[in-house]
Parts: sequence; C-alpha cells; structure tokens
Amino acid sequence: MAEPNMIYKIAALEMLDKAGEPLSNMQITGFFLDGRYTDYFNVQQVLSDLENTDMITSQTMHNNTRYRLTEEGQRTLALFGDKLTEAIQQDIRAYLSEHRIQFKKENALSANYDKALGGGYLVHCTAKEDQREIINLTLHTATREQAETICNNWKVRYEDVYMNIMDTLIQ
Repeated sequence: MAEPNMIYKIAALEMLDKAGEPLSNMQITGFFLDGRYTDYFNVQQVLSDLENTDMITSQTMHNNTRYRLTEEGQRTLALFGDKLTEAIQQDIRAYLSEHRIQFKKENALSANYDKALGGGYLVHCTAKEDQREIINLTLHTATREQAETICNNWKVRYEDVYMNIMDTLIQ
C-alpha cells in the first residue's frame, strides 16, 4: 500500500483530470474533508507539493485559487493512477457528479481587480456558459473598496448586469 500523502496527491490529480476543468481550492478540499480522508492542512500541503513539482498550476483571483492539471500531472497520473483503490475512484466520481452543476456555476464566474495606471483600480468581470465567454466587463473604480464590492456583487448579480446591458444595447 502506498503512503497516504502519495494517495492524496494521486487523488487530487485524478479529480482534476476527471473534472475536465480547473477546480478551486475549496472544491478540492471539500472532497477530502467530506470523505474524511484527511484534514484541511494536509490538503493544502498536498496542493502545494503538486504545484511545486509542476503537476498542477494555480491561478488566484480575488481570494479564489483554481488549480489545473499540467502535462506532467497527466503523465504522473498515467503512471501511478492504479495506486488509487476502486473505492476512492468511485468516491471521486460520485463527488464530482454530485457537485457538477454547483462547480460549473462557480467556475463560470470570475471577478478580480488590479491597480490602474494613473490611479484607481480596474475591475475585470467575466461570465461563461459552456466554456464560452458571454460577457467580459472591465470597470474603473476610484477606490479599492469599490473594486472589492464589485467583485463580491458580481458573483450574485451578474445575471442582472448582463440582462440590463443586453436590454439597453438591443433596444
């Protein structure tokens, strides 16, 4: 039997492979915690180790880190994927299936901000449907607080914003 941390690493790679799209730190961590495989801190160490060995890459936007499987991660999974028991593989499939709609919705939205030249902040908001970008909106704000508010509100109000823009421009 392989050591637990190796199994956790292979399980994380398997999740990213089976999901077919980037998963957030919270989405990956949820699998390990819900299944009572290990604790939060161990999952963070596993993800850090995988990133440090170029098996996954991460992108952080507005306090949300998403992980993507690399080619090196795919090769490693091909070599060591058989170390996962059928029960763990089934747990991964069930977890992804159970949360697929929620994950798609969470992953379809992104909002982040950065400092603008000349002062203020640029807020970048996007929404996707079926991997296609349906809106990409960049707004300038005077303060960081405004930028953070827009990022937070985008996640719950993007449909209203999209529909208002469409209605205004189509009329």
